Amino acid sequence: MSVLFFKPIPRPAIWGHTLVKDYFGFDDFPEGIGQAWAFSAQKDASTICISDPYKGQTLLDLWNNHQELFHHQDEEFPVIISLVAPEDDLSIQVHPATPIAHQLGYKMGKNEAWYFIESKPGSQIVYGHHAKNEDDLYNNYINKNRWEELIKHLDVHTGDFVYLPAGILHAMKKGSIVYEIQQATDVTFRFYDYHRKDAQGHERPLHLKQAVASLSYDPKKMINDIRPVETLLENGKQTVFISNDSFTVTRLEITGINHLQYDNYELATVVKGKGKVNGQKLSIGDSFLIPYQEEFVVEGNLTIMMTTR
Repeated sequence: MSVLFFKPIPRPAIWGHTLVKDYFGFDDFPEGIGQAWAFSAQKDASTICISDPYKGQTLLDLWNNHQELFHHQDEEFPVIISLVAPEDDLSIQVHPATPIAHQLGYKMGKNEAWYFIESKPGSQIVYGHHAKNEDDLYNNYINKNRWEELIKHLDVHTGDFVYLPAGILHAMKKGSIVYEIQQATDVTFRFYDYHRKDAQGHERPLHLKQAVASLSYDPKKMINDIRPVETLLENGKQTVFISNDSFTVTRLEITGINHLQYDNYELATVVKGKGKVNGQKLSIGDSFLIPYQEEFVVEGNLTIMMTTR
């Protein structure tokens, strides 16, 4: 076996235009794309392998029929990996934890994380809120239309990693380019959308009841307590940003030739620079699967983000 490359899936969004296409070199993308799914095994949107011997098969096909690549039998594919480049602010939203998701008819909740590939000086995201409980939320904020006073902000910079546990109120802002990891349940409840209208003049629907039911009031969840673990490579550096039950996210900063092997499969995406993996050319936007315990050689001057569970 060797590494397997995958073709990204364009995802239209009201806050998208051409930044994803232009930054990552996805020349076949149309306008109006807010993000690209680099890896997805959703039944209605699974990324397609473009490498032999599995060329033309979807990631879901490989997960179901070729577990020798993954060694995670009897599990569902765990994540969706996106490359996000908003040209307008995203809606303020929340994802449910698994117990709440079950009550609302979904199979699981959703934890999420963002790595900021690029972020302009002074950039912020919505990260948490000031309400003490549901009564406080309605009586002092929602009913009085005090949205700006409700939300908390977090400063973000190029190279930052932000963990978004289920239940946290959050929103990405325009101007950043982000590598996004989310658990593979496409459930998002829109809390507030700035009264924004689509091309037909309609506001997008909110999911306020479900969002409030999913919201956490725990102040500890509103602190981005990330403790990276760094390891020197032959020629470069490895940084593990987070490793929990949902996902493990690693950054490889490559400055030469490195011989590597991992105990798990890895979903890898080039987010900066160029180089080679096993002799195949790599450039920004390329995404490839490193199979279970596969030895590989990566070289060049580039940054690779990797996710597994």
